[in-house]
Amino acid sequence: PLCHGWVLIGDSVRNRVVERNLISGETGNTYSFSQIPDQFTVDEDNATVFMTVHPETQRLYKLDLNTGSITSNNVIQNIGGFNYRWSLRDLALGEDGNVFALMYDNIQTDPGAGTPYSSTGLWMGLMSEDGSFLTQSIPLEDPVRIEYDDVLDHVFLATASNLATFDFDTVTNALTFLPNTDIAVGSSCTDFAISPDGTRLAYTCPDGNRSGQNFSIVDMAPDDYFDSDGEWFLGSSPVSATFNNAGTILIATDNDKLYFFDVVTHLVLEDFELGLLEGEAIKKIRMSLDGNYLLIFLNNDVHDESSKFYWMPMPAITGTPL
Repeated sequence: PLCHGWVLIGDSVRNRVVERNLISGETGNTYSFSQIPDQFTVDEDNATVFMTVHPETQRLYKLDLNTGSITSNNVIQNIGGFNYRWSLRDLALGEDGNVFALMYDNIQTDPGAGTPYSSTGLWMGLMSEDGSFLTQSIPLEDPVRIEYDDVLDHVFLATASNLATFDFDTVTNALTFLPNTDIAVGSSCTDFAISPDGTRLAYTCPDGNRSGQNFSIVDMAPDDYFDSDGEWFLGSSPVSATFNNAGTILIATDNDKLYFFDVVTHLVLEDFELGLLEGEAIKKIRMSLDGNYLLIFLNNDVHDESSKFYWMPMPAITGTPL
């Protein structure tokens, strides 16, 4: 998502990045590429976009929105005399244009002699915009996504069921695991959102976050997930959720309706029938960067020419002031 209805689209048929306005249908700039663009992370302050590609490569790609140039740097780090080369699986924008990355070691060779090693091939790294590592990377078990909150300086690693929190020192770049946070919060989880003030997490899981099928999203604290004073209840299995820019409203969907919840009271303020066509399934919902529009992304596999976006102006709904 960008602003005023604009989004960046990875065109997997023509290998390019496209600016498209979902409201007017207008096409803006197009950026030719040698790979299939996969995931985007936007750095608004520096007008750059960091990208992963499909299939995975051992490079960090960067699109400069001012010049239109796309550059790349190898992802390689020497640890204990052993050169690790990683493919990038997920990215999160850090501080000062730096990038947190979830990385995969394709070779998975154990160097021995006490050198760090991951049996799953998964690692977490922090690098500058040119791919230079800023701290020693950390071997992991089985995360599938990484997120960063630049307000309370938390790094989150999520699997399909577990969530883990790290404190990040913005001066030393040190990461400290918060004890008792690497715990199960659901199963087959599909989405993760951080409130703008960093104090609330919404981890969307089809059967809810608690044991039993209760179709809710728990209002979780970043350092103690189930020390919660409430949860947001949907009509059926939650698929995706996001906060409005003020952090007063949680918007969630179960693929049938859009629900607008008061963040503080956890009550439904409004809900709307989606009326999706048969076979259409929502992948995620997101706010435009200016907060004026809600964007609905349908599932879109690579080379799927029927990919769709829906959009709606944010309704005039107000939540309890924070």
